[in-house]
Amino acid sequence: MTLTVSELVGAAGGGALGAALGALGAFSLMGVVVVVATLATTFGPDTGLVEGLAFGPVFGPHVMFASGAAAAAYAAHIRRHESGRDIAKPLITYDKMSILGVGAVFGVLGQLLARAVGEIPLVRAADDSEISMVDSLAVSVVLTALIAAALWARTPLAERMTWVPWQHRASAVLTVGAMGGAIAGSVFLAWPEDSRAMAGLFLYGASAVTLLALVFGAAVPVTHHITLPAALAAGVAAAHTGEATWILVAAVAAGVVSSVVAEGWARLVLERCRMHLDPPAVAIAIMATVLALIKLGLA
Repeated sequence: MTLTVSELVGAAGGGALGAALGALGAFSLMGVVVVVATLATTFGPDTGLVEGLAFGPVFGPHVMFASGAAAAAYAAHIRRHESGRDIAKPLITYDKMSILGVGAVFGVLGQLLARAVGEIPLVRAADDSEISMVDSLAVSVVLTALIAAALWARTPLAERMTWVPWQHRASAVLTVGAMGGAIAGSVFLAWPEDSRAMAGLFLYGASAVTLLALVFGAAVPVTHHITLPAALAAGVAAAHTGEATWILVAAVAAGVVSSVVAEGWARLVLERCRMHLDPPAVAIAIMATVLALIKLGLA
């Protein structure tokens, strides 16, 4: 694994920007870049904008979002930030450059971890195709959060804090999961067939953009961990059937399961944690491996 100077510098800059904007603001900015990059790649496949820009060492969630979350934990640890769980407030507010420095360090760390996890060999299926078993960016987000928690958020909260209060009840978890899955399946079917791999990434970006509302205190559903796996599941189904009904069923089922996984992590781990250990990243990492196993079994 060889990392270029531009990657390291870009990751440091992206990490510092993620801290300055706050994790949610940075994630929403990434969403805009992802939407533009996926649309451009759909109609100009050789652009390289998705891998190099949208999920690269500056705007990628493993850099901008993860560094913002880690910087929030540090800012709370030095008593500048009210809570490490608050990932909405721009941390540049505190005029403390060490917070941006932590963001820069975690940006580089996130890029290093993503590249390291990306070195895990592909698995060759029975049909001779090669399948990636992990989502390296999601795994990197989870790992950097755990490192930040070990440094600055080791003691649990005295009282539980729900993750997304309006998406906490079982009925809400299942409904939002089904809704996101249905949207993902429909968008997948509407996407040009020769570039359907972009559908899930487009939805991930679009879902991220909606989270900008959270920065301003408005309640919106959190769906990026639902729409991406659901679109990927639709792709798995589409490889074995042309029936739109079954493709939609696969997308809805994956959306519901991913929604449950995220809420399960939130209740088991996040609710007592002093920093944001991202449930969507955990759900995406788990679902990516589950769907890869299903692809292997069906190959």
